[in-house]
Amino acid sequence: MIKLFDEDSYISEFSARAEKCIKSQDGYLVTLSQTAFFPTAGGQECDSGTLDDEEVLSVICENDEIYHLVKNPIEEGKTVTGKICFSERFRKMQHHSAEHIVSGLAFSHIGLKNTGFHLGKDDVTIDYGTEITEEQLCELETLANEVVFKNLEISASYPKDEELKNINYRSKKEILGRIRIVTIPGVDVCACCAPHVRRTGEIGIIKFTDMMRHRSGVRIRMICGKDALLDYRQKQKSVTEISRLLSAPQNDVSGAVLKLSDGLLELKRKNAQLTNELALSEIKIIPKTEGNFLIFSAVCDKNAQRMIANEAKNRVGGVFALLSGDDENGYSYIITANNGVSEFVKKLNSALSGKGGGRGDTAEGHFFAVRGKIEAEFKNL
Repeated sequence: MIKLFDEDSYISEFSARAEKCIKSQDGYLVTLSQTAFFPTAGGQECDSGTLDDEEVLSVICENDEIYHLVKNPIEEGKTVTGKICFSERFRKMQHHSAEHIVSGLAFSHIGLKNTGFHLGKDDVTIDYGTEITEEQLCELETLANEVVFKNLEISASYPKDEELKNINYRSKKEILGRIRIVTIPGVDVCACCAPHVRRTGEIGIIKFTDMMRHRSGVRIRMICGKDALLDYRQKQKSVTEISRLLSAPQNDVSGAVLKLSDGLLELKRKNAQLTNELALSEIKIIPKTEGNFLIFSAVCDKNAQRMIANEAKNRVGGVFALLSGDDENGYSYIITANNGVSEFVKKLNSALSGKGGGRGDTAEGHFFAVRGKIEAEFKNL
Protein backbone atom coordinates (compact mmCIF):
# COMPACT_ATOMS: atom_id res chain seq x y z
CA MET A 1 0.00 0.00 0.00
CA ILE A 2 1.24 3.46 -0.91
CA LYS A 3 1.04 5.88 2.03
CA LEU A 4 0.26 9.19 0.35
CA PHE A 5 0.52 11.11 3.62
CA ASP A 6 4.22 10.18 3.64
CA GLU A 7 4.72 11.84 0.27
CA ASP A 8 2.51 14.88 0.84
CA SER A 9 0.71 15.62 4.10
CA TYR A 10 -1.44 18.24 2.35
CA ILE A 11 -3.29 15.77 0.11
CA SER A 12 -6.99 15.97 0.93
CA GLU A 13 -8.50 13.97 -1.96
CA PHE A 14 -7.29 10.88 -3.83
CA SER A 15 -8.43 7.91 -5.91
CA ALA A 16 -7.60 4.29 -5.11
CA ARG A 17 -8.64 0.74 -5.85
CA ALA A 18 -10.45 -1.18 -3.11
CA GLU A 19 -8.26 -4.24 -2.58
CA LYS A 20 -10.08 -6.09 0.23
CA CYS A 21 -13.38 -5.65 2.06
CA ILE A 22 -13.47 -7.73 5.22
CA LYS A 23 -16.59 -8.11 7.41
CA SER A 24 -15.92 -7.18 11.03
CA GLN A 25 -17.91 -6.79 14.24
CA ASP A 26 -18.20 -3.02 13.76
CA GLY A 27 -18.66 -2.89 9.98
CA TYR A 28 -16.29 -3.53 7.09
CA LEU A 29 -12.50 -3.15 6.99
CA VAL A 30 -11.36 -1.91 3.58
CA THR A 31 -7.77 -1.91 2.28
CA LEU A 32 -6.79 0.32 -0.65
CA SER A 33 -4.04 0.40 -3.27
CA GLN A 34 -3.03 3.76 -1.79
CA THR A 35 -4.37 6.03 0.94
CA ALA A 36 -4.00 9.51 2.36
CA PHE A 37 -5.76 8.50 5.58
CA PHE A 38 -3.35 8.54 8.51
CA PRO A 39 -4.17 5.77 11.02
CA THR A 40 -4.18 6.02 14.79
CA ALA A 41 -0.46 5.94 15.60
CA GLY A 42 2.30 7.80 17.42
CA GLY A 43 -0.08 9.20 20.03
CA GLN A 44 -2.28 10.74 17.33
CA GLU A 45 -5.87 9.82 16.51
CA CYS A 46 -6.68 8.82 12.93
CA ASP A 47 -7.98 11.07 10.17
CA SER A 48 -11.67 11.30 9.42
CA GLY A 49 -13.34 11.59 6.03
CA THR A 50 -15.13 9.49 3.41
CA LEU A 51 -14.60 6.77 0.81
CA ASP A 52 -17.13 7.70 -1.88
CA ASP A 53 -20.28 8.21 0.23
CA GLU A 54 -19.15 6.01 3.11
CA GLU A 55 -17.97 7.71 6.31
CA VAL A 56 -14.62 6.39 7.49
CA LEU A 57 -15.28 5.51 11.12
CA SER A 58 -11.72 4.55 12.03
CA VAL A 59 -8.34 3.93 10.41
CA ILE A 60 -6.17 1.13 11.80
CA CYS A 61 -2.65 0.00 10.93
CA GLU A 62 -1.69 -3.65 11.49
CA ASN A 63 1.44 -5.33 10.10
CA ASP A 64 2.05 -2.27 7.91
CA GLU A 65 -1.41 -2.64 6.33
CA ILE A 66 -3.93 0.18 6.71
CA TYR A 67 -7.59 -0.71 7.24
CA HIS A 68 -10.44 1.77 6.77
CA LEU A 69 -13.51 0.95 8.86
CA VAL A 70 -16.83 1.76 7.14
CA LYS A 71 -20.43 0.84 7.94
CA ASN A 72 -21.36 -0.69 4.57
CA PRO A 73 -19.33 -2.92 2.22
CA ILE A 74 -17.33 -1.51 -0.70
CA GLU A 75 -16.95 -3.69 -3.79
CA GLU A 76 -13.45 -5.15 -4.14
CA GLY A 77 -11.70 -3.89 -7.26
CA LYS A 78 -13.81 -0.74 -7.38
CA THR A 79 -12.10 2.64 -7.79
CA VAL A 80 -13.11 4.89 -4.92
CA THR A 81 -12.54 8.53 -4.09
CA GLY A 82 -11.15 9.25 -0.66
CA LYS A 83 -11.66 12.64 0.95
CA ILE A 84 -9.83 13.74 4.10
CA CYS A 85 -11.35 16.23 6.54
CA PHE A 86 -8.43 18.58 5.96
CA SER A 87 -9.28 21.17 8.63
CA GLU A 88 -8.98 18.39 11.21
CA ARG A 89 -5.83 17.02 9.55
CA PHE A 90 -4.18 20.44 9.46
CA ARG A 91 -4.94 21.02 13.14
CA LYS A 92 -3.20 17.74 13.96
CA MET A 93 -0.26 18.65 11.72
CA GLN A 94 0.12 21.94 13.60
CA HIS A 95 -0.01 20.32 17.01
CA HIS A 96 2.26 17.38 16.14
CA SER A 97 4.89 19.69 14.65
CA ALA A 98 4.59 21.88 17.75
CA GLU A 99 5.17 18.84 19.95
CA HIS A 100 8.44 18.14 18.10
CA ILE A 101 9.57 21.71 18.70
CA VAL A 102 8.66 21.62 22.38
CA SER A 103 10.13 18.17 23.05
CA GLY A 104 13.29 18.94 21.11
CA LEU A 105 13.86 22.13 23.10
CA ALA A 106 12.84 20.48 26.37
CA PHE A 107 15.53 17.85 25.81
CA SER A 108 18.30 20.20 24.65
CA HIS A 109 17.68 23.00 27.18
CA ILE A 110 16.32 21.21 30.27
CA GLY A 111 17.21 17.54 29.74
CA LEU A 112 13.56 16.40 29.68
CA LYS A 113 12.75 13.13 27.97
CA ASN A 114 9.38 12.76 26.30
CA THR A 115 7.52 9.79 27.78
CA GLY A 116 4.08 10.25 26.22
CA PHE A 117 2.05 12.23 23.71
CA HIS A 118 -1.69 12.36 23.03
CA LEU A 119 -3.23 14.28 20.15
CA GLY A 120 -7.00 13.98 20.23
CA LYS A 121 -9.89 16.07 18.95
CA ASP A 122 -10.26 18.07 22.14
CA ASP A 123 -7.10 17.53 24.15
CA VAL A 124 -3.35 17.64 23.42
CA THR A 125 -0.92 16.55 26.13
CA ILE A 126 2.82 15.92 26.36
CA ASP A 127 4.36 13.89 29.18
CA TYR A 128 7.91 14.25 30.49
CA GLY A 129 9.74 12.05 32.97
CA THR A 130 11.02 14.86 35.20
CA GLU A 131 9.30 17.70 37.04
CA ILE A 132 10.02 21.30 36.04
CA THR A 133 9.22 24.71 37.51
CA GLU A 134 6.71 27.25 36.23
CA GLU A 135 9.65 29.46 35.25
CA GLN A 136 11.15 26.68 33.13
CA LEU A 137 7.76 26.06 31.52
CA CYS A 138 7.45 29.74 30.62
CA GLU A 139 10.97 29.77 29.16
CA LEU A 140 10.21 26.64 27.14
CA GLU A 141 7.05 28.24 25.73
CA THR A 142 8.99 31.36 24.72
CA LEU A 143 11.73 29.36 23.00
CA ALA A 144 9.17 27.23 21.16
CA ASN A 145 7.40 30.30 19.77
CA GLU A 146 10.69 31.81 18.67
CA VAL A 147 11.15 28.70 16.53
CA VAL A 148 7.66 29.25 15.09
CA PHE A 149 8.51 32.85 14.23
CA LYS A 150 11.69 31.79 12.38
CA ASN A 151 9.49 29.82 9.96
CA LEU A 152 11.98 26.96 9.70
CA GLU A 153 11.50 24.20 7.15
CA ILE A 154 10.32 20.82 8.46
CA SER A 155 11.47 17.81 6.45
CA ALA A 156 10.80 14.08 6.60
CA SER A 157 12.84 11.26 5.07
CA TYR A 158 13.65 7.55 5.27
CA PRO A 159 17.46 7.39 5.65
CA LYS A 160 19.24 4.24 4.59
CA ASP A 161 20.60 2.02 7.36
CA GLU A 162 24.15 3.30 6.92
CA GLU A 163 22.97 6.92 7.06
CA LEU A 164 20.76 6.25 10.07
CA LYS A 165 23.73 5.03 12.09
CA ASN A 166 25.22 8.53 11.92
CA ILE A 167 22.02 10.39 12.87
CA ASN A 168 21.44 11.30 16.52
CA TYR A 169 17.64 11.24 16.76
CA ARG A 170 15.00 11.03 19.47
CA SER A 171 12.63 8.11 19.76
CA LYS A 172 10.23 7.18 22.56
CA LYS A 173 10.35 3.48 21.69
CA GLU A 174 12.18 0.94 19.60
CA ILE A 175 10.94 0.98 15.99
CA LEU A 176 10.78 -2.06 13.72
CA GLY A 177 11.11 -1.66 9.96
CA ARG A 178 11.97 1.52 8.09
CA ILE A 179 12.47 4.58 10.25
CA ARG A 180 11.09 7.93 9.16
CA ILE A 181 13.07 10.89 10.48
CA VAL A 182 11.44 14.31 10.92
CA THR A 183 13.92 17.16 11.12
CA ILE A 184 13.55 20.77 12.29
CA PRO A 185 17.02 22.30 11.76
CA GLY A 186 18.80 23.15 15.01
CA VAL A 187 15.72 22.21 17.03
CA ASP A 188 14.81 18.54 16.75
CA VAL A 189 15.54 15.28 14.95
CA CYS A 190 12.98 12.62 15.80
CA ALA A 191 11.63 9.32 14.52
CA CYS A 192 7.99 9.94 13.59
CA CYS A 193 5.37 8.50 11.23
CA ALA A 194 2.85 11.36 11.34
CA PRO A 195 2.08 14.18 8.87
CA HIS A 196 3.62 17.58 9.63
CA VAL A 197 3.39 21.15 8.35
CA ARG A 198 6.00 22.28 5.84
CA ARG A 199 7.30 25.20 7.88
CA THR A 200 7.12 26.11 11.56
CA GLY A 201 5.35 29.41 10.81
CA GLU A 202 2.21 27.46 9.85
CA ILE A 203 1.79 26.44 13.50
CA GLY A 204 0.73 30.00 14.28
CA ILE A 205 1.42 30.03 18.01
CA ILE A 206 2.22 27.52 20.75
CA LYS A 207 0.44 28.04 24.07
CA PHE A 208 0.68 25.95 27.22
CA THR A 209 -2.61 25.97 29.12
CA ASP A 210 -1.82 23.70 32.06
CA MET A 211 0.91 21.70 33.77
CA MET A 212 0.29 19.01 36.34
CA ARG A 213 2.29 16.30 38.08
CA HIS A 214 2.12 13.01 36.24
CA ARG A 215 3.76 9.91 37.68
CA SER A 216 7.36 10.98 38.37
CA GLY A 217 7.26 13.89 35.95
CA VAL A 218 4.78 16.35 34.43
CA ARG A 219 1.96 16.47 31.90
CA ILE A 220 1.66 19.65 29.83
CA ARG A 221 -1.50 20.67 27.98
CA MET A 222 -0.85 22.57 24.77
CA ILE A 223 -2.85 24.33 22.06
CA CYS A 224 -1.79 25.80 18.71
CA GLY A 225 -3.11 27.73 15.74
CA LYS A 226 -6.88 28.22 15.62
CA ASP A 227 -7.30 26.35 18.92
CA ALA A 228 -5.11 28.97 20.59
CA LEU A 229 -7.10 31.80 18.98
CA LEU A 230 -10.43 30.40 20.17
CA ASP A 231 -9.01 29.77 23.66
CA TYR A 232 -7.68 33.34 23.86
CA ARG A 233 -11.00 34.72 22.61
CA GLN A 234 -12.95 32.83 25.29
CA LYS A 235 -10.58 33.87 28.07
CA GLN A 236 -10.58 37.48 26.86
CA LYS A 237 -14.38 37.44 27.02
CA SER A 238 -14.22 36.13 30.59
CA VAL A 239 -11.62 38.73 31.63
CA THR A 240 -13.68 41.53 30.06
CA GLU A 241 -16.80 40.41 31.94
CA ILE A 242 -14.93 40.11 35.26
CA SER A 243 -13.37 43.53 34.66
CA ARG A 244 -16.82 45.04 34.11
CA LEU A 245 -18.39 43.35 37.13
CA LEU A 246 -15.56 44.38 39.48
CA SER A 247 -14.92 47.80 37.90
CA ALA A 248 -11.25 46.90 37.59
CA PRO A 249 -8.70 47.27 34.77
CA GLN A 250 -8.43 44.13 32.65
CA ASN A 251 -4.73 43.76 33.46
CA ASP A 252 -5.49 43.71 37.19
CA VAL A 253 -8.58 41.50 37.46
CA SER A 254 -6.64 38.95 39.52
CA GLY A 255 -5.86 41.63 42.10
CA ALA A 256 -9.50 42.68 42.18
CA VAL A 257 -10.65 39.06 42.60
CA LEU A 258 -8.12 38.56 45.42
CA LYS A 259 -9.42 41.69 47.16
CA LEU A 260 -12.98 40.41 46.76
CA SER A 261 -11.95 37.02 48.12
CA ASP A 262 -10.35 38.62 51.18
CA GLY A 263 -13.55 40.59 51.74
CA LEU A 264 -15.67 37.45 51.48
CA LEU A 265 -13.45 35.67 54.00
CA GLU A 266 -13.91 38.55 56.44
CA LEU A 267 -17.68 38.48 55.90
CA LYS A 268 -17.65 34.73 56.45
CA ARG A 269 -15.77 35.21 59.72
CA LYS A 270 -18.23 37.86 60.89
CA ASN A 271 -21.18 35.72 59.81
CA ALA A 272 -19.83 32.78 61.79
CA GLN A 273 -19.46 35.02 64.84
CA LEU A 274 -23.02 36.36 64.51
CA THR A 275 -24.40 32.86 63.92
CA ASN A 276 -22.72 31.66 67.09
CA GLU A 277 -24.12 34.58 69.05
CA LEU A 278 -27.61 33.91 67.65
CA ALA A 279 -27.32 30.22 68.55
CA LEU A 280 -26.31 31.09 72.10
CA SER A 281 -29.27 33.46 72.43
CA GLU A 282 -31.66 30.71 71.29
CA ILE A 283 -30.12 28.24 73.75
CA LYS A 284 -30.95 30.68 76.55
CA ILE A 285 -34.69 30.53 75.79
CA ILE A 286 -34.81 26.72 75.98
CA PRO A 287 -36.34 25.94 79.38
CA LYS A 288 -35.44 23.13 81.75
CA THR A 289 -38.48 20.87 81.39
CA GLU A 290 -39.47 17.23 81.58
CA GLY A 291 -41.92 17.83 78.75
CA ASN A 292 -41.50 18.56 75.05
CA PHE A 293 -40.22 21.78 73.49
CA LEU A 294 -40.47 23.12 69.92
CA ILE A 295 -38.50 26.07 68.53
CA PHE A 296 -38.60 27.70 65.10
CA SER A 297 -35.03 28.86 64.71
CA ALA A 298 -33.56 31.81 62.81
CA VAL A 299 -30.25 29.94 62.67
CA CYS A 300 -29.62 28.42 59.22
CA ASP A 301 -26.16 26.94 59.74
CA LYS A 302 -26.41 23.19 60.32
CA ASN A 303 -23.46 23.02 62.70
CA ALA A 304 -24.93 25.78 64.83
CA GLN A 305 -28.32 24.03 64.80
CA ARG A 306 -26.71 20.82 66.01
CA MET A 307 -24.98 22.76 68.79
CA ILE A 308 -28.41 24.06 69.93
CA ALA A 309 -29.90 20.55 69.75
CA ASN A 310 -27.05 19.02 71.76
CA GLU A 311 -27.47 21.64 74.49
CA ALA A 312 -31.24 21.01 74.47
CA LYS A 313 -30.64 17.36 75.46
CA ASN A 314 -29.46 18.63 78.84
CA ARG A 315 -32.52 20.81 79.35
CA VAL A 316 -35.48 19.06 77.74
CA GLY A 317 -36.53 15.74 79.24
CA GLY A 318 -39.05 14.94 76.49
CA VAL A 319 -38.84 15.59 72.75
CA PHE A 320 -36.96 18.65 71.48
CA ALA A 321 -37.50 19.84 67.91
CA LEU A 322 -35.64 22.64 66.15
CA LEU A 323 -37.07 23.75 62.80
CA SER A 324 -35.95 26.30 60.21
CA GLY A 325 -37.59 27.34 56.93
CA ASP A 326 -40.92 28.77 55.80
CA ASP A 327 -44.44 27.71 54.85
CA GLU A 328 -43.72 27.89 51.12
CA ASN A 329 -40.66 25.60 51.10
CA GLY A 330 -41.28 23.59 54.23
CA TYR A 331 -39.08 23.22 57.31
CA SER A 332 -35.89 21.29 57.93
CA TYR A 333 -35.74 19.72 61.36
CA ILE A 334 -33.44 18.36 64.03
CA ILE A 335 -35.29 16.30 66.66
CA THR A 336 -33.74 14.90 69.82
CA ALA A 337 -35.08 12.72 72.62
CA ASN A 338 -33.06 11.08 75.38
CA ASN A 339 -35.12 7.89 75.12
CA GLY A 340 -34.83 7.62 71.31
CA VAL A 341 -36.49 9.50 68.47
CA SER A 342 -37.52 6.86 65.92
CA GLU A 343 -41.12 6.49 67.16
CA PHE A 344 -41.73 10.26 67.28
CA VAL A 345 -40.08 10.95 63.93
CA LYS A 346 -42.04 8.19 62.21
CA LYS A 347 -45.30 9.66 63.49
CA LEU A 348 -44.38 13.24 62.56
CA ASN A 349 -43.11 12.30 59.08
CA SER A 350 -46.39 10.52 58.38
CA ALA A 351 -48.52 13.45 59.52
CA LEU A 352 -46.39 16.23 58.00
CA SER A 353 -45.26 14.70 54.67
CA GLY A 354 -41.81 14.46 56.14
CA LYS A 355 -38.62 12.82 54.91
CA GLY A 356 -35.63 11.92 57.04
CA GLY A 357 -34.72 10.01 60.13
CA GLY A 358 -31.86 8.97 62.34
CA ARG A 359 -30.60 6.59 64.97
CA GLY A 360 -30.43 6.83 68.72
CA ASP A 361 -31.40 10.13 70.21
CA THR A 362 -31.16 12.43 67.13
CA ALA A 363 -32.88 12.64 63.75
CA GLU A 364 -32.71 15.11 60.86
CA GLY A 365 -35.00 15.68 57.90
CA HIS A 366 -37.61 17.94 56.31
CA PHE A 367 -41.34 18.53 56.81
CA PHE A 368 -43.38 19.66 53.80
CA ALA A 369 -46.06 21.36 55.91
CA VAL A 370 -47.00 24.80 57.21
CA ARG A 371 -46.01 26.05 60.64
CA GLY A 372 -49.45 25.86 62.17
CA LYS A 373 -49.88 22.19 61.29
CA ILE A 374 -46.42 21.36 62.62
CA GLU A 375 -47.20 23.06 65.93
CA ALA A 376 -50.51 21.20 66.19
CA GLU A 377 -48.95 17.80 65.55
CA PHE A 378 -46.15 18.50 68.03
CA LYS A 379 -48.68 19.21 70.76
CA ASN A 380 -50.19 15.78 70.18
CA LEU A 381 -46.94 13.94 70.92
